[in-house]
Amino acid sequence: NLRQDQLKNSKDHEARLVITVSDSEQLPWKAGYAEAINGGKSVFVNEDHAAYHHEVIEVPFKEKESDVETRRDLELHYFGVFDGHAGQGASIFAAKNCHRHVIQQLRVVSHLLVKDGEEVYAEDDDGPLGPSAPPVSKVSLVRGALETAFLCMDEQIKRERATYLIKGGCTAIVSVFILGKVFVVNAGDSRSVLYRRSTEDKSFPDIPSREISNASNYEVIPMSFDFTPETDRSRLQYIALLQPNLLRGLFGRIQWQRRLRKRDVGKKVLCKDAHMDGWALRTVTEEDAGCAPMLTGEGKRARLLATIGTSRGFGDHDLVGPGEVHIKPFLTPAPEVRVYDFSRTHCIDDVLVMATDGLWERLTNEEAAEVIDRCGRELKPDNTSRFVTIAQKLVLAARGNLTAKGWRTSSDLQASYDDISVFVIPLQMHNAFQAKPRTQQSAEASTSDATAELPDSVDSALGQATREAPPPESTEMKETLAPHGAGPDSASPRHDDVSPAPSLSLSSFVVVENDAAKTVDSDV
Repeated sequence: NLRQDQLKNSKDHEARLVITVSDSEQLPWKAGYAEAINGGKSVFVNEDHAAYHHEVIEVPFKEKESDVETRRDLELHYFGVFDGHAGQGASIFAAKNCHRHVIQQLRVVSHLLVKDGEEVYAEDDDGPLGPSAPPVSKVSLVRGALETAFLCMDEQIKRERATYLIKGGCTAIVSVFILGKVFVVNAGDSRSVLYRRSTEDKSFPDIPSREISNASNYEVIPMSFDFTPETDRSRLQYIALLQPNLLRGLFGRIQWQRRLRKRDVGKKVLCKDAHMDGWALRTVTEEDAGCAPMLTGEGKRARLLATIGTSRGFGDHDLVGPGEVHIKPFLTPAPEVRVYDFSRTHCIDDVLVMATDGLWERLTNEEAAEVIDRCGRELKPDNTSRFVTIAQKLVLAARGNLTAKGWRTSSDLQASYDDISVFVIPLQMHNAFQAKPRTQQSAEASTSDATAELPDSVDSALGQATREAPPPESTEMKETLAPHGAGPDSASPRHDDVSPAPSLSLSSFVVVENDAAKTVDSDV
């Protein structure tokens, strides 16, 4: 919904305006979103794209002791961030379609998810000795649905990339709020971190305790793992071990501690193979010395086959490296899924942050906690723009200011030149929204009874952790797409399976001038 002059300003690599949604009602629980274009990495194009979707799945249900068929509703809230590379086609396509695959896969198991209890029997055919298979947890059913959805999304891009002229690929991180839990699904190097005020409750069953830290009176709980060629090394090396022909004799599977030279042949040099976490000595052969390493660099400079800096995500089906080595066989859309249970009450300061690597390459998880804490103390609890402002501050902290030395942070360090997209999702509101299946008396029941009981006023929602929420206004499917969702890289025919989602309207641009934020209101 941007005017042409506003759209032009949003693509200014020198101003790098911080753009937010105009109406906090467009996202649930007054959640915040902010983004800024890169510093010239991809000219006039923001390769990040984000999406939000709300869905209620209606499930026919029959009680065991009754022949009356009722209906139970399964409600979910979906947030997604997609970081494109080599073009924005894949990230736009994923932003417009990934939620469809998530909903489709959840529908497949919805009849099991609406059953009572945390564990269910998948088969109704009980033998004379009882169920023929053990029960499974609902968490594992949702996890499997989300994992399948990511693979289906990648397959759709593969099928339709020629139709939509989709080049390149994208990483993906998605958060699905369902059944009183949040499932964070990650394939790539974007990141999601949960920040909650320190309490005596230290139970995080799905997250290794060694990954949890503390900063600014926050418990910093990583809800995703960064997948890069460096962190995904073992998986990549196993692929090369099982299919050495993929490397075409040009690259070597072994990771050596240093660059090999011809004079190293016959010597023992430290190395790592697919099965190893530590280093071991290995005798260098002529073949080893004659091949380039398939994995090079460290951190953000890590590269697979001297070409790509990520190992998981969507797209890249036509990507080739030096020597016409096809790279897609080494890449995978298979995600990691982490789960957080909303069994405890949260305060106004507890948030889930989802962001592309443009933010995290300049802010550590703990530094982001400091920004959130400082901003939260400056804002009143009933401020309707509280979480939008926190999202803006996070973007500004990573983007910095344009100086004679380029983009620099407040500490005069190099700032992020990448696209930056950030969701800040409050967790306190989820105590009012406990999305568990609800029973309707008949299939013809009013759809207004099936929607989420979401807080309708800022005072009541932000002021209390739990409350009895009023009925919503409607049950129409709420679907929004974050800015820059005009379409793939170039004009292309529309496919019946892909209907474009409307863009979030924008109301203000925040420009940093001499470390001071200046807000320019628009007419949108």
